[in-house]
Formats: sequence, structure tokens, C-alpha cells
Amino acid sequence: MAKVLITEKINPIGIEVIKNAGHEVIQMETLEESELKEKIKDVDAALVRILPITREILEGAKNLKILSKHGVGVDNFDIEAAKELGIALTTTPDANGRSVAEHTFALMMSLAKNIVPVSEEYKRIGFAAKNYKEGVEVTGKTLGIIGCGKIGRRMAKMAHNGFDMRVLVYDPYITEVPEGCELVSEKERVLSESDFISLHCYLSDETFHFIGKKELALMKPTAYLINCARGSVVDEPELIEALLHEKLAGAGLDVTEAEPLDPESPLFKLPNVIVTPHYAPTTREAATAVSRIAGENIVNFLRDGSCVGRIV
Repeated sequence: MAKVLITEKINPIGIEVIKNAGHEVIQMETLEESELKEKIKDVDAALVRILPITREILEGAKNLKILSKHGVGVDNFDIEAAKELGIALTTTPDANGRSVAEHTFALMMSLAKNIVPVSEEYKRIGFAAKNYKEGVEVTGKTLGIIGCGKIGRRMAKMAHNGFDMRVLVYDPYITEVPEGCELVSEKERVLSESDFISLHCYLSDETFHFIGKKELALMKPTAYLINCARGSVVDEPELIEALLHEKLAGAGLDVTEAEPLDPESPLFKLPNVIVTPHYAPTTREAATAVSRIAGENIVNFLRDGSCVGRIV
């Protein structure tokens, strides 16, 4: 029997998978680093959502064999330390892809139709809210997708097949895109021609602040930026500056550079910005699938070394 640490709240099915395999489950009670250091030092495996897993934490985990990420983004792990210490790191590929793509599309539609501010105005002033500024149609508009992995592909298909959108894709690591979409070699063209820009790239040294002052200046003043990837892909102060000076029509953000977002952030105050708290994967279906696969990765790896979505 192995000891398995669950660092944060997850759908119960993942815990059931681990317990049914005969392993002991240890649940963290807080999100404090001190508790994490204490509880991880004796376990064989850890199932992690977004808590930072640093080199210091890993060096203190003498029995740790596997880190099972609840999701696909691994920027909260010190990957080099895991490699050096011989600790496996796994993910749950595409388990929440549909949910994230749908959330991204919902943000795009909500921005285009002024759903959030009009709803708030209706509650505040009544039916006169119907005179709020006009929205725009998405049908026939141009969607620029930066990063065309599984989520980006889902988004592209929904846009092209469902709303007859022209879809431009920038991703230097692929050679094929969904039918009806155009693969573009210059991100500048995608930024300047698109009515909506949707980000779907991993966070890395290459993509840190990938959208900065120069890139924002290339976008149309009528364009919208949607980010359901990672907060630091966008230079947040520069985005705020562009929004405050009406150089963009609006933004939909499920991720921010700091999470949680500072309550005093201008992003909370701008009517043309929708912010959600890293909520895109949070559907019943995705939560169940991600939790189950994350649990299975631990059980299978401890049994025979097998797993899916292995990074290290």
C-alpha cells in the first residue's frame, strides 16, 4: 500500500480510484506551503492542481515517485528538479479540452453581445438597458487562434463550422490545421487581421508576455482578446493600458498573471472586460474525467510504470 497526497479539492472519483487500488489517501486541509512540505515528505505520490511544487518541496519528498497533475498545464512544477530527482510528472491530456474550448467560445460570444454589462444595467436601471451600446455579430468575422493544440483545434472547428468564421491560425510547431482554417506563418498578420484573438499556447520562456505592447498595438481597436491559456502569456499591465485607452474593444480572461487577481485590479472595473477565476475546465464532465485520469495515472504508475500524458 502506498501513501498518496491530494493537495487540493478534486472530484471524488479520483480519490475512489486510488482507494479502490488499496492505497492510503492523505488530504491537505489548507493550501499553505508549510502543510504541503510536511505532508509530502513521506508520500509515494501526489495529485496536484495549481499549488506551486518547487525544488525545495521536491527535495524534501524523499519517497515521492510520481506527481500527477490534475489538468495539462505544468508551469506550477519545477520540471528540471523533478527530472533530476527521478520523479515522474504526468498530466491528463484533453480530459477538459471540450470544456475549455466551450468556455473560450462563451467568453467570445459574451463580449460580442455585451451580455455581462447589459445584464448588470438591466438589474440596475430596468428596461432602459436595451439602449446600451450595440453588440456585434460573430458570424463571418475573423478569429485568430494562437496555439493550435487540441483546445485550439476545437475552438477553430466550432468557429468555422458553427458560425462561418474565417479562422487564421498561428502555431510554428504544426503543419496542418482543421479544414477551412488557414495556417499563417506571421503572428503579426493574425493580430492585425482578426476581430477576435484567442490564446491557446502553453506558458514557456518563448511565450512569456507573447502578447505585449507591440502585439496589442497591431490589433484592431474593434478587436477582442480572449485568454484561457495562461495569464503570463499576456503582459497584463500593457493589456490594461490598451483597454483604458480604448485601443481594444474588450477582453475575456479566464487566467491572469496573479491568481487570485488583486481585488483592486482595473480589470474588475472595466465594463468591456470579463474575468473568470480559472473556471474554464470547471464542468461536471471535465472535473470527473480529469480526476479519474489523474487518479488512474497514480495507480497505474505505482503498479507497473504505465501512465498517460507523461512529461517527465
